[in-house]
Amino acid sequence: MTRVIIIRHGETEWNLQGRYQGQDNSPLTARGVAQAEAVGQRLAGVHLDALVSSDLQRAVDTADRIAAPHTGTPRFTDDRLRERNFGKLTAMTRVEALEKYPEEEKSYLSHDPDYRIPGGESLRDVYDRTAAALDEWAARYEGKTLCVVTHGGALGQFLRYVLGIPLNHRRAYKFVNCAYTEFSWEDGHWLLHTWGDIHHLAHLGAEDDIR
Repeated sequence: MTRVIIIRHGETEWNLQGRYQGQDNSPLTARGVAQAEAVGQRLAGVHLDALVSSDLQRAVDTADRIAAPHTGTPRFTDDRLRERNFGKLTAMTRVEALEKYPEEEKSYLSHDPDYRIPGGESLRDVYDRTAAALDEWAARYEGKTLCVVTHGGALGQFLRYVLGIPLNHRRAYKFVNCAYTEFSWEDGHWLLHTWGDIHHLAHLGAEDDIR
C-alpha cells in the first residue's frame, strides 16, 4: 500500500484577497510560513520516502519547510500539480472579474467541465493532468510514503478523482491553508483516509484560515 499525504500550500496575499491565482509565483506570507512550519513539525516523526510539489513558489516554499526535518529525503517538483490556469482572469478577484469580464466569470461558474477561459485551461484539463500525476507518483513509490504539496484547485481534482465525483458536479470546496489530506493506493485503487484535517494549526487560529 502506498501512503500519500497531501498538503495544500500555506497562505499568500492572493489567498487573503480572494484572487484567481492561476499560475502565479506568489510567496508565502509570514502566517503562511508559520502554517508550513507547523505542518513540518507535525510530519517530523513521519518517515517520508519522497516529497514532491508543484513548481510554483508558494508550493515550493511550503515543501521547503516540511522537508527541513527530513534530511536526505528526495525532493522533486512537477508542474502537473499546479492549479488551474485562469487565463485573462488570473490575479483578479471575483468582483473585478465580474466587472471586467462578466461573461467569462458566468461561464466559469456554469460547471461546464470543458469551458476554457480565454488563455486558460478547462476543468477537464486540470483533472486529467493532476490525476495522471497522482497515479504516476503513487506507482513510482509503491508501498512507501509520499508527501505531495500542491494547490487548492489541484486538491479539489484529487478528491473528484479518488471519490469518482462527476466533473459537472457542483464544485464549491473550502480548503484550509496547509490542510492535511491522506490517501492510500493499492492494486490500482484509491482510498481516502483523511480529508482537510487541520488540528496541527489549532494554535494558529485555524478558524481564520478557510479560503
